[in-house]
Amino acid sequence: MRTFTPLQAGDPERVGPYRIVGRLGSGGMGRVYLARSPGGRATAVKVVHDELAEDPSFRTRFRREVAAAHRVAGPFTAPLVDADPDADVPWLATAHVPGPSLGAAVAAHGAWPEWSVRALGSGLAEALEAIHRVHVVHRDLKPSNVLLAPDGPRVIDFGISVAADDTKLTTPGAVVGSPGYLPPEQLVGGEVGPAGDVFALGALLVFAATGTGAFGGGPAYSVTYRVVHEDPGLEGLPDGLADVVTRCLEKDPSRRPGLPELVAELGRWEGADGTRGTFTGATWLPVPVAAEVNALRPGPLPEVAGGTTVDEDLPTAAPAHTAVATARLGEPPAPPGGWIRQRRTAVVAAAGTLVVLALVAGLLLPRVLSGPSGGNDEASSTGPTAVAKQLTVREQWPSDEDLWQPVVADGKVVGEGQDSLLHAVDADSGDTLWKYDDPTASTLEGVSDGLVVASSAEEGTIQGIDLDSGEQVWSLDADAHTAPGTRFSLYLRVVVADGAVYVNAMYDAPEGSDSYGSYAVSALDAATGRLKWTRPVESGLSDALTVVDGVVYGGRWDKDGSFFHALDADTGDQRWRYRMQEKYGSEVTAIKVSGGTVYAGDSRGVLHAVDARRGTRLWTYEPDVQSMPWLEPLLVTDGMVLGGTGENQSTTSPGDVHAVAVGSGRPLWAEHTEGEPELHGLLDGSVLFSTEDGTLHAVDARTGKSPAETRLSPDDPDAVVAGDRVYFDGGDGRLHAGRVSLTEE
Repeated sequence: MRTFTPLQAGDPERVGPYRIVGRLGSGGMGRVYLARSPGGRATAVKVVHDELAEDPSFRTRFRREVAAAHRVAGPFTAPLVDADPDADVPWLATAHVPGPSLGAAVAAHGAWPEWSVRALGSGLAEALEAIHRVHVVHRDLKPSNVLLAPDGPRVIDFGISVAADDTKLTTPGAVVGSPGYLPPEQLVGGEVGPAGDVFALGALLVFAATGTGAFGGGPAYSVTYRVVHEDPGLEGLPDGLADVVTRCLEKDPSRRPGLPELVAELGRWEGADGTRGTFTGATWLPVPVAAEVNALRPGPLPEVAGGTTVDEDLPTAAPAHTAVATARLGEPPAPPGGWIRQRRTAVVAAAGTLVVLALVAGLLLPRVLSGPSGGNDEASSTGPTAVAKQLTVREQWPSDEDLWQPVVADGKVVGEGQDSLLHAVDADSGDTLWKYDDPTASTLEGVSDGLVVASSAEEGTIQGIDLDSGEQVWSLDADAHTAPGTRFSLYLRVVVADGAVYVNAMYDAPEGSDSYGSYAVSALDAATGRLKWTRPVESGLSDALTVVDGVVYGGRWDKDGSFFHALDADTGDQRWRYRMQEKYGSEVTAIKVSGGTVYAGDSRGVLHAVDARRGTRLWTYEPDVQSMPWLEPLLVTDGMVLGGTGENQSTTSPGDVHAVAVGSGRPLWAEHTEGEPELHGLLDGSVLFSTEDGTLHAVDARTGKSPAETRLSPDDPDAVVAGDRVYFDGGDGRLHAGRVSLTEE
């Protein structure tokens, strides 16, 4: 087994003296590669993103942090072995740890027993001691920055993440780091010292012991609010860990324990074999995690960078009949304002998959994308609905545009381009129809009845744009729906429906208030932009919102619990309120209304079926999987609710697709996915969904079997499906259109 993936076109062959042989991952600062040192040792090389490399302040910080990290020495850190902060593209190299991250291990195998959590905590506390000893503060300790090895955990990225914190890419007031692990003093702009890492350690222990975050999940703003204002959720935490975790998660940094105290307290653990406090042979890990860690023992490194290697487990180049031509297109120009969306430029053909791609004189020729069916003996024996299928996407055109989160309406594809402006292209030809030149309306909210609605969080405006011409119809400032004494902060969700625009918004708290913020649901006339009504909401709103048959459905919470509500679309009056949880801790994340029933998925992974007229519970379903929350969209067809769940925290988190009976909530089937799934609809009896690795999937809607897939892009395809057409980012900086077909093999 391995923890790396093959290289793609555009990846470097060498970085300094290191020969690049595979991909390990990526983060906010750069991409991490598996490399061979001049002496043949496996090394992890992080190459800084181009936009950071061009910033002088980043280089200064990076140079200082690299010097400090060189001094860190401890048995539970991945030591820095080399770096060149003055290279054209700065890089650093650390010892390679061939093990899964804590986040991946918990996602795959569930919560850990108390003795394993204590062992983990003692190793992490000792690692932090070594880091703090040379006056470095980690400031981004999280599950993905903890790797698991047979002889103990390893902390990575120590002292480096702070280098990216003070650059022109960090907007004023922004906080760099991971929600749920950042200490409250960092979230409110205070000074962050070693005690901040102790807070993160406490949050990691909760995650390992329970499988969930100490402050819940959901949108980042919700998690950060709970970190600053609420007690951690310690349900499910073993009694023996409650005291030490509670002390680590104190709001006041001065009340948190010191690392020597934690090393002594957590170091009194016994391994599975009875060995006391000794990291040997993976005896400190839960049994299934230990098996995975032992299986990931170091093996021979690939000899050649790129698609061909001598490692028989690594995917090799396609057979001779597969024609592949690639070209490096380069990075798109940075859009105005410093906001940059990363795009990869490779198109990869896997063995046995026919991909014809030619880049000649700047023209991309039509291609056919098809993938092998994932059918198995069990599926093929269940009858006609489980016959193995081939999923094919025959490309129709590439556009000159690269549209983010595109929407298809009235023969047009609308989305945000690389220049941070809205564009519309012809859905049949890919030809550009118009460009909306106002950069303050770049966030596309929706299209309905010939009107494109876009918003700007910075300016607080919402604009209506004619779908056919691209001309502005109206523009509305946030003051129209902001209560006196408050100030607009954020649009949580904007929905266009039935001649109106409905808004979930967050506002700064009034002067002197001890609350985090205030919230309101508002309705605007789509023809004129005028305010129809606004309804203040106590405590908070979720970002899920939908409008069906004159009713606005959304989520909210207050001191009495977490709720799902229905408001009259014409007046804003509340029709009913459904309690999801007795206390705050979950939010509505996906909504679908069908057949007189509202289906609402929440951030805890529970799917609720509620009578649309009375607001009474019909049933709930909680899948037996680790992935949550429920993701939009939900689909209802042939007596089934189809939906996806995922972590919603990382672009590489796993997920699941579920089918549930509409009448009872009885589970019909579930399909695990390697990345978060996005459902697109049905085609020939199969449900289509895409994942972040660039793959389009199809499974039989009634059984979940006869899987088929094809690769659309080397990265997140950002796909949208309309009928049998799919529009997607092909990984080359352009929007593509293809015709989807499913055929029996």
